[in-house]
Formats: sequence, C-alpha cells, structure tokens
Amino acid sequence: MREERVTINILNWLEENGWQIVCYDFPQSGTGILLHPNGDDRTEKTKGGIIPDIIAVKEDIALFFENKDRFYQPDFDKLFEIKTENNFSDSLSQLLSGFGISKMVYGIGIPEEKKHLEKSRTQLDKIDFLITTDDNKNVKVHFDIEKVF
Repeated sequence: MREERVTINILNWLEENGWQIVCYDFPQSGTGILLHPNGDDRTEKTKGGIIPDIIAVKEDIALFFENKDRFYQPDFDKLFEIKTENNFSDSLSQLLSGFGISKMVYGIGIPEEKKHLEKSRTQLDKIDFLITTDDNKNVKVHFDIEKVF
C-alpha cells in the first residue's frame, strides 16, 4: 500500500468520526503546509522545516500525523523530538490559532501489515498513537495513550 492510500484512508476515517482536517500532504505533492522551527530566520525556504502528513482538530484536541507505507524509524524520532522539545510550537500555534487547542497529540499511520506493526510497537514510547489501515479502507487504532479516539 502506498503512503498516499494510507493518508486518504485515514483522512476519510477522521472526517467520518468528526475530525476537521486542517491540512494534509501527499508525498512529493507540495500540497502540505510547511512548519518552520521556532526562531527560524527563513533565509532558506525549507531548511529545517517539516510538512505534516495530516493535522486534524476536534473540540480542543489537535492530531499531528506522519504516515508511511512501512515502518520508518526516522518518523518516530522526529515526532518524539517535536513533542518533547516543542521546537515547532510557534508554527503550530499560528496554524491552529482560532481552534482553542489545549492538547496536541502525535502519531503514526501505516499499512495493516504484521511486520510493520511489530516494529512500530517497539517505538510506542515516542508517540501518542499508532493507526493502521488496509486495502479495504478499514482503519484500526492500535495505540492511543491520550485516549483521543
């Protein structure tokens, strides 16, 4: 399953469950919103910036998704850094201004495949949620430490 399909399945599932999509991105599409690190002087347009795959809101909660077509360790590390160091808090606050967000949760979306799921489960201490999807567009929450789903 391609990353685009993972993202589409999760977008549809989120909307069906009352989440409002703030932004989303498909690989190499340029459709997403670039977030800059705090204190960035923006001399280079994308240097150090990140483009979340999905940001969605519901009530006072915001979701920050990184999606892949497989287990991908750097995304777990990236989310852990963003979550613990708050190094993109200025861009996120600006993007989400007007939504009244009190909680931001970070997670991963991947295909429902045993080998990717097993590897991902070894990294749960770095994220707030883990979601999978399959070719039939089913979405399953495997981990949700903040109980937002």
